[in-house]
Order: sequence, then structure tokens, then C-alpha cells
Amino acid sequence: MLMDQYFNRIASVLVVMAIMVACNIYTFIPIYGNIASSLSIAQSEVVMAGSSFIFFYACGLLTFANSADRFGKKEILVWGMLASAVSTGLVGLAGDFWSLFFIRGIQGFCLGSFAPVAFAYTYDLFSGRKRTLLLAFINSGFLFAGLLGQLLSEGITRYSNWTIVFFFFAVVYVSLFVMGKQTLPATSTRSVSVTHQIVTIYKLLLRKELLYCYGIVFTLLASFVAYYDSLTRYLSGDSNLLFLLRAVGLIGVSLSLFTGRLLEAKGVYKTLFMGVTISIASVLIAFIYVHKSEPFIIVLSSVLFVSAISLLIPTVITLIGDMSGDDRSQALSLYSFILLGGTSIAPIVIMKLTYVQSLSLLLGCFLFHAWMSGLLYVERRRWRMRA
Repeated sequence: MLMDQYFNRIASVLVVMAIMVACNIYTFIPIYGNIASSLSIAQSEVVMAGSSFIFFYACGLLTFANSADRFGKKEILVWGMLASAVSTGLVGLAGDFWSLFFIRGIQGFCLGSFAPVAFAYTYDLFSGRKRTLLLAFINSGFLFAGLLGQLLSEGITRYSNWTIVFFFFAVVYVSLFVMGKQTLPATSTRSVSVTHQIVTIYKLLLRKELLYCYGIVFTLLASFVAYYDSLTRYLSGDSNLLFLLRAVGLIGVSLSLFTGRLLEAKGVYKTLFMGVTISIASVLIAFIYVHKSEPFIIVLSSVLFVSAISLLIPTVITLIGDMSGDDRSQALSLYSFILLGGTSIAPIVIMKLTYVQSLSLLLGCFLFHAWMSGLLYVERRRWRMRA
């Protein structure tokens, strides 16, 4: 493709966008207490405002994914950045619970303009190895943001104020709007019937093999949020260890860069089972830390946990993409909605649980992943024949 010669420039902008957009999913986790004390509200209300962001983010994913073909993918991506800049800056001006709740929700909806549109945009511009590589980089960016977002919000708040976190991201999004406007090429538009899109999504939800994948997806990113949310509360008196855990977790993110090679070498199912096994091991090691409070133990758990999620997310995306064929765009937008829908529930559930109860719930989630993976493996011939 002609666009291949501009690959590095386009890929750089999209990956930075992916990282900065996804960072805001996690910015609240380390600063719940700071926001609560600043606005004189309960910490549970800050958690609810965070869940508002994720719920409306999920709604934005579906809305913009189904609008991209009509209005143009570049337009959705770049103007979505500008809208995100405005709404993000307004979060820093929130003065009470309700303003925080609604503005954070609007911010989430605006940021939902990126993920599924970026995936479809990549399919439009590139083919073969470059397409696979860029999709892997974007997914790695999302995972990297899971830790970077926490590190940035904690670091900025430690030396200034929590509102500066959102003013910082507002400036970043304005910069990305300008970069995207200048760098990203336009793609063709086409009229797509809303009724046709709804019927396609309905048909996808009737396919058992996709439901197995979506079952894993619902608790995948939710488990990531639950792990670090519960850990933040459990280690609230040791901010240095918490910072270290998030920093070393970045080591695990690097594994997602090699998922493509693993998929080629081992196959999708072995890679899937590998990810599930590592995730179960990480939670069992965290249980050991409860009884033996050695920092090395929880550091190891953190690295393994992030490594597992780094393997599972691109592997499940590959499965869904292979299974859905020509309906890949709708299947991936549904994936994004379910992924974030589960994530919106996680903080509300976890805040009621002790650390040990949270770990037990996480272990249950990963055993559920193992069950769904087993069903996918057993019925793999059936869905391949259908595809």
C-alpha cells in the first residue's frame, strides 16, 4: 500500500494517542483520597465518578465505532482528541460530587472516540506485517497506559495538586489534535445502515464461540483495575512500594510486543492457556504475600499479573478477529464495549471487599477464563467450519 512509506510517522501518532487516551482510565486509582479530601466528599463517591467515566467511555466506543464509516475515521480520531482536551480540562475544575460525576462521564464519552476507530483505521491503511505490528503496538500502548496513568497521576499529585493531572492531559490532547490533523491521512467514507449494524451485532451475540471470548473479555481489564485498586488500599501506608510495583509492572507490558511471535510459534490456544496459567500463578503469589510480607513476593506477583494480561488481551483480539470475518469491525467494537463495561463495575465491587476477598474474586475470574478457554479449544473445529 502507498501508506506503507509513511508507516513510522502514522504509527507513532496512533500509539502515543493510544497511551494518552488509556491513561485516563487509571488516573483516579492512586488519588481517590486526594480528590475526596479536596472536594470534601466520601472516597466511595470518587470511585462512583471513576465508574461514570468508564461506563460512558464504553458507550463512546460503540457510538463512534458505528459513526466512523459515515463521517470518516481521521475526523473522528482528531476531533475526538479536541473534544477530549476540553472535557479533560473541565474535570480539573469540578467542585463537588455531581460536577465531577457528570464531567468525568463526558470526558469518558469523548475519549471513547479512539480505540475501535483506531483499529478499523489501521485495517484501512495497512496490510500484512505492518498492520499486525501496528495493532500490537496499539494494544501494548493500552497496557502500558494502565501503569503509566497511575504513575503520572500519583507523581503529579505528590508534587502539586490532583487538578494539575487533568490540565496536563488536556494540553497533551490538544497537542495530539494538532499532530493528528497534520499527520494522519484521510480514508474513504461510506453510508452504513444503523439497522444493519444492529442486526450484525445481534447475530454476533448469538454465536457461542464469540460469547466464550466475550465472557473472558468482560472480566479481563476489570481484573487489572481490581488488582491495583485493592493493592492501593492494602498498601496505603507504603506509597514508595506502591510506586515501585507500578513501575516494575511495566516489565510485564513488554511481553505484549512478542505476543505476535508467540501466536505464530505456539498457536493461539497455547498462548491463551499460557496467559491464563500465569494469571492464576500471580494471584496465588499475592496470597503468599498476605502471610509473608516480603516486598519481592508482591513485586513478582505484579510483574506476572501484568504479563498475563499482556498476553491475554491481544490473544483474545486475535481470536475474535479470526472468528468474526467480514463482521470484524462490529465484533471488535463490541469487544471494546464489553471490556470497558466490565471495567466500570470493578471499582464499585472491589471497594466493598478486603484485600484477601479481592484476591479470591480475582482467582475466581481467572479460573472462569480457564473454563472459557477450554470450551473454545474443545469447539475450535466447529467455529472454524462456520467461519
